[in-house]
Amino acid sequence: MDLTRRELLLTGAVGTLALSSRMFCPSPLFASPTAAPGYSGIDDIYRRAWRWDRVVRGTHLRANCFSACSFDLYVKEGVVWREEQADVYERDGSELPDYGPRGCQKGCCYSSLMVGADRVTHPLERVGPRGAGKWRRISWSKALDRVADAMLDAIDTGGAETIIYDNGTSNTDMGPDTMGEMRLFSMLGATSLDGFAGTGDLAMGAFQTWGTSFVDGSADDWMRAETLLLWHCNPATTRIPDAHFINEARYRGSEVITIAPDYSPSAIHASLWLNPRPGSDAALALGLARALIELGAVDEGYVREQTDLPFLVREDNGRYLRESDLTKGGAEDIFYVYDEASRAIVRAPGSMGRFSDSIELGELIPALSGTYAAALSDDGRSVTCRPVMDLLRERLADYTPDRVQQITGIAPGVQRALSNRLARSKRTLIYATWGSNKAYHSDLMQRAMILLSALRGQQGKAGGGVRFAAWLPFEGAMALLPGAEPAWWMKLVLGVLKPGPRTMENAIAARSRAMATVPSHLFLYHHAGLAELQDADAAKDPSLPRPAREYMQQAVEKEWVMVRPAPGNRPRVLFMSGVNPLRRWPAPQIVEQVLWPKLDLIVSLDFRLSTTGMKSDLVLPAAGYYEKSGIKYAVALVPYTVVGERAVPPLGEAKSEWTVMAMLSEAIGRRARARGIEGELAGFAESFLENGRYHADGQEEIIDTILQTSSPTRGTSWDEARRMGAIPIKSIGGWTTLSGVGSDIDESGSLAPSRVHLEGKSAWPTLTGRQQFYLDHEWFREADEMLPRWKPLPMAGGEYPILLTGGHTRWSIHAIWHGHPELLRLQRGEPVMWMSVEDAKRRRIEDGEHVRVFNDHGSFEIMVKVAAAVAPGESIVYHAWEPYQFPGWRGNMEVVSSPYKAVHLVGDYGHLRFRIFSGGPMHVPRGVPVQIEAVAKQTLDLEKPVLRTAP
Repeated sequence: MDLTRRELLLTGAVGTLALSSRMFCPSPLFASPTAAPGYSGIDDIYRRAWRWDRVVRGTHLRANCFSACSFDLYVKEGVVWREEQADVYERDGSELPDYGPRGCQKGCCYSSLMVGADRVTHPLERVGPRGAGKWRRISWSKALDRVADAMLDAIDTGGAETIIYDNGTSNTDMGPDTMGEMRLFSMLGATSLDGFAGTGDLAMGAFQTWGTSFVDGSADDWMRAETLLLWHCNPATTRIPDAHFINEARYRGSEVITIAPDYSPSAIHASLWLNPRPGSDAALALGLARALIELGAVDEGYVREQTDLPFLVREDNGRYLRESDLTKGGAEDIFYVYDEASRAIVRAPGSMGRFSDSIELGELIPALSGTYAAALSDDGRSVTCRPVMDLLRERLADYTPDRVQQITGIAPGVQRALSNRLARSKRTLIYATWGSNKAYHSDLMQRAMILLSALRGQQGKAGGGVRFAAWLPFEGAMALLPGAEPAWWMKLVLGVLKPGPRTMENAIAARSRAMATVPSHLFLYHHAGLAELQDADAAKDPSLPRPAREYMQQAVEKEWVMVRPAPGNRPRVLFMSGVNPLRRWPAPQIVEQVLWPKLDLIVSLDFRLSTTGMKSDLVLPAAGYYEKSGIKYAVALVPYTVVGERAVPPLGEAKSEWTVMAMLSEAIGRRARARGIEGELAGFAESFLENGRYHADGQEEIIDTILQTSSPTRGTSWDEARRMGAIPIKSIGGWTTLSGVGSDIDESGSLAPSRVHLEGKSAWPTLTGRQQFYLDHEWFREADEMLPRWKPLPMAGGEYPILLTGGHTRWSIHAIWHGHPELLRLQRGEPVMWMSVEDAKRRRIEDGEHVRVFNDHGSFEIMVKVAAAVAPGESIVYHAWEPYQFPGWRGNMEVVSSPYKAVHLVGDYGHLRFRIFSGGPMHVPRGVPVQIEAVAKQTLDLEKPVLRTAP
């Protein structure tokens, strides 16, 4: 056969990968490999691998990985032979190390993953029942016409709200691909699922305290900390390119402390490891806060200015003293302190009801203790008030060292050692990130962490404070979304308009509703059969004085949260881009049973065939990361914008997401005209492409505009960017819903967040204008969560002895790399659960044995790794294994109901209201009660896949 070199590589590489991974992946979509003349053997191919035609700067554009890394891609005759980390992070004039090298084992093998056995190269249409695994190729035209017709049918029968768009958090970038998708579905008026809370990636405790959860600095700022607390995170595994900053911080004299129940890869490099029982961290933090007060280590000046702890609270009803209490017609969002200088109750500057955003105290000295009388305006009655700080002292009195030991298992001596260290440390940085979000009471833990930091005056200082995560705003990308007023956005882009935290958040809250964005778990509650499951498990929170479902009903009735489609109006089309919800959604067995039959069409746009794709109706082939140009999303952790240039053409008929959206817009218009539909739908392509302003294959022109007009890269052209690979951030830009950084890059190129509040005295975007630790909403009072406290995890799933938890896996970015044969060989080769020696011995389970994990909701089978690093009463499944890799396709989410927490639904309390990427029911897959039992050993038939295929 006369094969080109590219064809040889595609057939050979794909065939080899298919054979090596056949037990883990569905049947290959390609023919068997065919030999070609011209090569004497594998040695010949290996030698020629070290010759190339060109080197291209690339990256992994739409992989949901914070560690944006620039790679050199070596291209030979249209094939990416290999990739290497690019050395593009030099910096001058800084005492801190640079950001190179950046990369990990996942990025270093993408050239093989992109031609793997699960790669999709042509549009595929389901044949037979969903999930049967039978497909046929169809043309792009036929596929898109089918999508367009289904959407037009949905609009005609149920309205555009019955079209559901989901891109989760994993398939996003700051280029035209993500923005093109959001543009098209927003123009249609479809329902977009907000997956942030729905993936457990929203720090609700930070949101409640700061008005935003997206607060972070750059990784090199870790080195400025005297004490670095890695609390509920494992950067040695999950932040591989940045972990060196932790080791280098130790070289400079920083003390690194890890707080986690398991002896993680990060814990082994720490000076001190504390292992509180799962779900008990809030008690530890509050015990430490109590100790700091007793040690006299509170920064009172910081507390008076930056927190609500001096604010007066009425003793008769437990609410803040408000202007409406003291003046007829007064505001509900102006608050008071007792001024020790004037000996009078005075207004606190910077509250939400004040015009000024400044919290500067001037001559005021707010009291932190005492009892003060205030005359009410309605009846002249006098009420006594006390500062929040007094109430906090009473709350903390319960967290004695002995009680904290009972809850956490941490001995009083260890508690004292850590509290003394914190009392001495001038710069303490708590790195928490996503791991602290994913349990039912994570918000209480985070509020306690932030309190601990605030008492020491840390937030807003270099090398100090609490860090979660933050994206950097790309105004040029956001301008692609419909409804963006060009004049307003251009003022922002040019720096003429610099809205503060509150004005920007309000603008984005309005846009959230205009874009019809709905929390994904709220959608699942109303349309996917999870209501009964979640109502029952949420009711197991013993602190709620009334049934949990009443809170949900009230939140919906008051429109604190938006339900789309409206209850009773079934969803009709589900369009997913690069996401795999049947892996990550709770109780996917229920979702598939209830939601799937309601849908007329399920579409998966992806470069690979996932579990969800295999249960879809249409699979559309997306271009791989090296087959398109784009801008990797930028985060505060890495002060560079990383771009990727298309190194090779897309395999087969794969196309970039922007091109697919342009083609779909044309199909919608064409099918609308054929059906006699007039108006906007008939001219949909013209509207989408703005009558020739944009082009279906014009991504690089759009990228150039985005780079030129966005704060981080302003003035940088695409030609310059693609040569550089990584562009040093020029500016953090304005405040957005994803970026509450509140600082800008300093002269060394480093970033410490929240300086706008400490140095600039700008109010926090909260009801009080402060870091708000007291939440006097009625629901928080009912739950006794007005102040941070510890609560035990509800037994969501039944009374079982082991808490199943998890973490980000080292060997994959979500599920994308989990079928890769080389990476599977570096671990157990199949899904694995870590289990303590004690628990395994009690159940007579041996290392490598298969077990059944179950609770009241479901079960799954998995291999066990018996490890001394795991605490008794805990088991760990590092997430993202594909369900098809488990027997019977039943993955570890089958036991997870993810019950909603009532206070997360509050929507009428200052900063506590839903807007895109902020608020809504949280995904809480950790701390799930389960039982574990051994599965009878079976003789493996090596002629058949070890792991079963679809039932």
